[in-house]
Amino acid sequence: MKGRKVLAGLLAVSMLLGTAACGSEDSASKADDGEKGASAGEPLRVGTMPLAVGIPVLWAQEKGYFEEAGLNIDLELFSTGAPINEAIAADQLDIAVSGFASIYSLANDACTWLADVSCTGGNELYARADSPIAQGEKDGVVGNADALKGAKVLVQLGTSQQYMVESYAEQFGLAPEDINEVNMEIAAAYQAFSTGEGDIIAANAPYSYTLGEEGYVKLCDYSTATKERLVDGCFARNEVVEDRGEEVQLFVNCLVKAVDDLCKDKEARTEFTRQVYTDNGISFEEENLAKEIDDTEYVGTEMMKGSDYVFGEHFPGITEFLVKAEKITADNAPNVVKSLDASFVSEAVGAEIKAAE
Repeated sequence: MKGRKVLAGLLAVSMLLGTAACGSEDSASKADDGEKGASAGEPLRVGTMPLAVGIPVLWAQEKGYFEEAGLNIDLELFSTGAPINEAIAADQLDIAVSGFASIYSLANDACTWLADVSCTGGNELYARADSPIAQGEKDGVVGNADALKGAKVLVQLGTSQQYMVESYAEQFGLAPEDINEVNMEIAAAYQAFSTGEGDIIAANAPYSYTLGEEGYVKLCDYSTATKERLVDGCFARNEVVEDRGEEVQLFVNCLVKAVDDLCKDKEARTEFTRQVYTDNGISFEEENLAKEIDDTEYVGTEMMKGSDYVFGEHFPGITEFLVKAEKITADNAPNVVKSLDASFVSEAVGAEIKAAE
């Protein structure tokens, strides 16, 4: 791939298909661009993951968009979102394109949200086919209050999956304390659920795909449970936005251009994603890759210009949940919505974009 040096083996991921994860892992590899572009100035240090959310950044680099814009981009790849937050906090990165973990950088009043990039799919709840939970239904959501009360749910706490679980329970009139949430990382949860432990499992891709193939019953997905889309995106340190706003705008312009490319050409997107995963040692199955492509919707110009689009619309609900889960303090919570700055995408698409409040 043009302009990238991949350190072999450092991004090996032990799963069938790489999808966005936001746990705590170490930095994975550095894409040291030998062609720094037209600008001879200080580089913009950008961090992302070689997963769906980072594909537009890598596409923009591959196509030479940053170079054409006169940007000097120093791109570093990470395995998950947590070390990206750490690098941002340590002033080792200027801009990041990341997932759910991004909210913690916003809550610390250190960063500005610049762009929604991708709506993540594949986050789903499953139960066994013979479970009483799988027999009822309410407003298109499988389940019933009597069977759900006291149910043992395998879920990684403090994540979007926990928010999905508790939003799902709420639709049946149940509070978090009415169910039994067991904290378990997804790989371990899948193994435990497969051997009979737990009543419900909260899974992301590719585990959700596998559960469906194995005959487990899908109760709901993230958007059905929360009435929101799970959106990954781009943010930058506040001082970078203030001191280097013109470069930040150019970066967002390139990012939106790349997203629009990917939205228009599914075949090229699939081939490029396959190439990125292969280059970075991420194992995948073609069937699951196709499902991921279908499940992940990029936030391009057409979506942003739609009448129902709200920039950062997912943040208020997630923030409220994380305060209740004691992952974000009540004092820091207002910083999340305050961080939303739709002016950069508004400039990029040539339309006034409304931000969540």
